[in-house]
Amino acid sequence: MSRRARVLVFLISTPLVVLVAVGGLFGAVRAPRQQGLPHLRVFEDVVRLILNAYVEQPNIDKVMDGAMKGLVDGLDPDTSYLTPDEVRAIDAKAVLPEGELGLVITRQFYLRIIGVRDGSPAQRAGLQTGDFIRAIGDTATRDMSAFAGNRLLHGAPGSKVTLLIIRNGNTGDPHPVELTREVAKTDRAEGKRLPGGQAYVRVTSFGPGAADALRAAVAATGPAATNGVIIDLRDVADGVPEEGIGAAKLFVKSGTIAIRAGRPTPTA
Repeated sequence: MSRRARVLVFLISTPLVVLVAVGGLFGAVRAPRQQGLPHLRVFEDVVRLILNAYVEQPNIDKVMDGAMKGLVDGLDPDTSYLTPDEVRAIDAKAVLPEGELGLVITRQFYLRIIGVRDGSPAQRAGLQTGDFIRAIGDTATRDMSAFAGNRLLHGAPGSKVTLLIIRNGNTGDPHPVELTREVAKTDRAEGKRLPGGQAYVRVTSFGPGAADALRAAVAATGPAATNGVIIDLRDVADGVPEEGIGAAKLFVKSGTIAIRAGRPTPTA
């Protein structure tokens, strides 16, 4: 093997070991061709063309990072390829700064808002579910993962950040919105009676303690709750499954509450 070939193999292999799934992917290709992944041959051809025919000397690390991101981005909007530094931060259980904006985001070319917490800086600024975030400060969000975007949205309480917002798909008219980060309120639910006497409960988050907060909010509506309760879940997109299940159990006393779906077990 030539020196150049050895260097190429090293450069390609190094970023691949970061993503465990890719290790399994390449393991599959060792099987007979009819059981493997012929797409990897195309991938190899593309890498060879980039190295030999691109007009400038490519940055192979950047190229391979892009390839890994594209591989994982093809799964769903909330699955992300993490860099080694990001993985180390997770392993070290690095805590994000307490200041945040009250946004829940996903990835859809840019970052897309799927939840806005009541009373948050984002809600007061008029941000809405469905808005796109084109940039966070000076950092463009094109192809940014939701994981990376969430880390940028956090900061010290009282610090300011400007988001470049696209509404209704109008990419030609983004508008900047300056927000001040705050510590998130711990209130999860609030109950009251509507003018017609109906019991109404607004759930703001399914974070820790949400089920207990919902129970207390329903009780706060008094006798009106005996005739039924209106539970408002609009724009609520954050929390943990356990709290959602606990909240459902307040009203559904028996039967299946939730089913965790997974990959079917392959047959022999």
